[in-house]
Amino acid sequence: MNYSAPIASGLQKVVVDRFAADVARQVSYIPGADLIPIIARLGGRISTQNVLDFNRIPAGSIRIDGPAQFEIFLAAHTGPVRDRFTIAHELGHYVLHYLYANRNGTKVQRLEAQRYGSGPVEWEANWFAAGFLMPVADFRERFTALRGSLAALAAEFGVSLEAARIRAESIGLTA
Repeated sequence: MNYSAPIASGLQKVVVDRFAADVARQVSYIPGADLIPIIARLGGRISTQNVLDFNRIPAGSIRIDGPAQFEIFLAAHTGPVRDRFTIAHELGHYVLHYLYANRNGTKVQRLEAQRYGSGPVEWEANWFAAGFLMPVADFRERFTALRGSLAALAAEFGVSLEAARIRAESIGLTA
């Protein structure tokens, strides 16, 4: 089977951020909640791979065979917080580089996104993950309620301390 590589959507960061928050609302995601049921409802599945399995497809990647037919691959050696961001990142590839692309004139049959390096495609998936896991309105509200405690925010949103710090800075919040 031939898989194409993702092509950047060209959307601006703020647009991807809002789009991700909208998707989160549409799938009834509550910040900090389990992502696995959402992936299953969308027709996806999650596989965990040991280092020996990397010949198949690298961990931290997605393979899409059609609408509501995708598999996210996670590494066996990473923890739940890292896995949550990876799942949201790969969901970003599915939404932005498969569903959005197909709805906007780019015909993509099968897609494989592997996490190699950096560039617009990976940036977009990261922006999506941040916007999905930490929607701006919710993040701002909790930032105020928790008096800027990044550790408490990270725990509440199920992200790393670094992800919470970057999110706070990116939306102009300082602790």
